[in-house]
Amino acid sequence: MTEQELVDTVVAAKSESKMAIDSLIDAVTTAVAGSGIGQLIGFGSFSSGERAPRVGRRPASGKAIQIRAAKTAKFTARKMFREAVNAS
Repeated sequence: MTEQELVDTVVAAKSESKMAIDSLIDAVTTAVAGSGIGQLIGFGSFSSGERAPRVGRRPASGKAIQIRAAKTAKFTARKMFREAVNAS
């Protein structure tokens, strides 16, 4: 194997990895947008929630403004993931 062949192999693997990660993100996004829940076993779950309308303040002037209701994305880490993060 020449150096160029090795470079070409690494570049192809990187491209495939990027496509796999993009596919994973698209799948979770689609699941949460559609049914409201997407789970990755052992890692965590993604869900959607709603935030009620509320009154806020404009930082520059202090004037009260109405903030509309919005959908939010939530992530809940699973036990194995939390333990791994807390171990380090």
